[in-house]
Amino acid sequence: MSRPLRTSAAVLGSRGGRAGVGASKRRGDSAFYRRLVALRKDRQVANTGMEHRHLNHQDFTLAAIDDIISNGQWDSWERLRLALRSRAGIRDKILRICNARVHDPSAQRHHFWRNYAQVTGAAS
Repeated sequence: MSRPLRTSAAVLGSRGGRAGVGASKRRGDSAFYRRLVALRKDRQVANTGMEHRHLNHQDFTLAAIDDIISNGQWDSWERLRLALRSRAGIRDKILRICNARVHDPSAQRHHFWRNYAQVTGAAS
């Protein structure tokens, strides 16, 4: 009887234990890697961009903007940039979200969007 496929970080060997030891380190087991790739492909959304929390409509809420800045890809950022340039109120929302993280040096995306919103607002 085969064991079910578990894809946690610990099982894949990225944390703890010795490298190359254990059932998860089956270097020659091609079926294991096929199942792993199939699981990863099931999570991908085809050509629809990233689904952001609280963004199931056309309005950019504070939570949606924060999620786009934190986790978004190029397409999501482009939609936010277009909204920033064309819709009133988006600039204030972006600045409100980014100003809350201005003291966090690891929040580089928020620093970028804060500076971009300030420059865009000054140019308009």
